[in-house]
Amino acid sequence: MRANLKSITGNPGAGGYLGEFIFASSQSESLYRAYETRDARFDGRFFVGVKTTGIFCRPVCPARTPLRRNVNFYASAAAAFAAGLRPCLRCRPERAPVLRALAGGEALVARALAAIDAGDLNEGSVEQLSARIGVTSRHLRRLFDTHLNATPVEVAQIRRLLFAKQLVEESGLALGEIAYAAGFNSVRRFNAAFLASYGRAPQALRRGRHARQEAANTAPGLRIALPGITAPEFARLLDFYRARAFAGVEAVDEKSYARLVPCGDAQGRFEVRYGQGALMLNCDLADLSQLPRLIARVKRMFDLDAPQAAVRAHLARDQRLAPALRAATLRVPCAWDAYELAVRAVLGQQVSVKAATTLAARLVAAFGAVVKAPQAGLTHWFPPAPVLAQTKPAQLQAIGLVRARAETICRLAQHIAATPDWSTRYIGLDAFCAELTALPGIGPWTAQYIALRGCADPDAFPAADLGLLRTARALGIANTPRELERHAGQWRPWRAYAAQLLWNFDVKDAA
Repeated sequence: MRANLKSITGNPGAGGYLGEFIFASSQSESLYRAYETRDARFDGRFFVGVKTTGIFCRPVCPARTPLRRNVNFYASAAAAFAAGLRPCLRCRPERAPVLRALAGGEALVARALAAIDAGDLNEGSVEQLSARIGVTSRHLRRLFDTHLNATPVEVAQIRRLLFAKQLVEESGLALGEIAYAAGFNSVRRFNAAFLASYGRAPQALRRGRHARQEAANTAPGLRIALPGITAPEFARLLDFYRARAFAGVEAVDEKSYARLVPCGDAQGRFEVRYGQGALMLNCDLADLSQLPRLIARVKRMFDLDAPQAAVRAHLARDQRLAPALRAATLRVPCAWDAYELAVRAVLGQQVSVKAATTLAARLVAAFGAVVKAPQAGLTHWFPPAPVLAQTKPAQLQAIGLVRARAETICRLAQHIAATPDWSTRYIGLDAFCAELTALPGIGPWTAQYIALRGCADPDAFPAADLGLLRTARALGIANTPRELERHAGQWRPWRAYAAQLLWNFDVKDAA
């Protein structure tokens, strides 16, 4: 752990979002102003250490703002921990949104943080994590030092602890189960880390939440609250998923989304619905070490870490987007699995959403394995890449696909089957699209759409999409894909959110 920690600052006025971190304490007044005003654009972007109390907070903490001379600013929770500070029990740093990509090195850090949140360093190495995002381990360590003032391992250790605290407070799991789920090697190590960081044992903190724990213990499975979304936003995302659900693989009604998940040799299940001001995740997993990955995927699906205030401020600079931005919510729905979405994207080429959904149901019924213990609406596993890789185009034509589309799915599945980590490896938008468009039958639209919906790239933008073009013309933005792509340059690095605005906008309102 470092003894000399740097303060951070940014330029919230440039484009309406926090720019590259500038590690200079002389310029930290802008961060204090953001902290004073509880500026949501900065939540998750830095942490505030309070010298007089020995705690650190999120910049949106509702507690009374201390005097400027009594605070320091830290680029990450790990840096604050290194300074000997304890996490605030009121604003709960474990609930801070994950850093989202802006550009350059920060985008790489964002992808690495998402992988760490999913538990990639609980068993894997920094070298494996680096390869997954397309850089060397030395470069990744340099980026973490620049942007977070901590190493990847230090960040993983702190995130492990913060996740364990959330489980202590919100779940009915035994402490040994929590230690295992959070990635600690032993209960003794978990207890020691918790006591050192919070000044109390986990059991003592749990006693302070006794009523909540009693309620959690009476519910089947594990129940965790994931904040960061409103009821109307959740309802809109459910509408999106319901219209595109893989029948038998996903069950989506007006109030919930559910699916089965492989859990070692066993079968797990999760369901999400809205309640108590948050997304409520109910899950039943035979292997609790899979819990961080499950939560990370659910948060990605519903875009819970969306920096809405920052994105809105940035996109508002384009007056032509104003009608679409006025009443919209900024959430980009992402698929559960990038491979599933890639297949779905090919199925959806040049056909309607309804037709693609029908073809998807036939694909699952014909090639997906039946689950051992079917549950309401959940009967099949999505056919894995090796299965579709061995399928003949004629077999896919038999379920209603044209030959060209059938051949594309076979080639795509063969490519993914030959790359086992394809769904979790993402080395950047340009490289990803170049990889996919090298396959016959996959053009820029399909590649960008997969990056947007399958890989949650906040800057992906399928400029040739007919829906985007229709709205762009109505708003006087552009008339051709080339014009739209050129105009969208000012929306970077949040083009995916601009695309969502255009898709959701009713062109009748533009008149």
